Amino acid sequence: MGLFFGKKEKKIIELFNEHLEAVDNTIEKLEDLIINLDKGTEKIKELADEVRNAETEADKIRRQAELEMYSGAFLPNFRGDLLGTVESMDRIANKAESVADEIELQNLKVPDEILSDLEELIKKSQVTYKAVKEAAKEMFEDFEKANEMILKTENYEHETDIIERDIIRKIFSLNISLAEKIQLKKLVHRIADISDTSEDVSDRIQIIIYKRKV
Repeated sequence: MGLFFGKKEKKIIELFNEHLEAVDNTIEKLEDLIINLDKGTEKIKELADEVRNAETEADKIRRQAELEMYSGAFLPNFRGDLLGTVESMDRIANKAESVADEIELQNLKVPDEILSDLEELIKKSQVTYKAVKEAAKEMFEDFEKANEMILKTENYEHETDIIERDIIRKIFSLNISLAEKIQLKKLVHRIADISDTSEDVSDRIQIIIYKRKV
């Protein structure tokens, strides 16, 4: 069971879905950056700029969707819920950009020992986002499917937490300075926060579904 909307609402849903894909693209660009952390400074800057450009595009689509919603589409209570969801999704893209900034602007040096672990972490974070992305799409079409994807989001976020703890444990076993360890720990937290925020969005979607069923 889903919801039925008019032409104006359908246009906003299209923009909503475009924004979901733009956020996904931002995370994909960040994954490219993290996979290439062993490359030179110029390559890292190039990839960081791609993350920033992707985040800017997501922002552009978000603003367009919000302007359409403020024009009067949807009932006021649902409009507020949807606006909150769009803004929460956009924060995920912002977090991806903040990771890219941290890596590139601080010229962060990542030890070879944890490169593959960071790749695993960003990939799991993206899988978590993809699950909540599908939940967001399905909340307009199929409540049951949306609920399934919400559960998957929660499971993936839990798996991300495990990877995060393992990496931090490894970082503090390395023969590097305490300052470097703290800097790397912060980076790991920022990457994992993409998954954490995805779960927060899934909670918001769950509430919307509950309200729609009433």
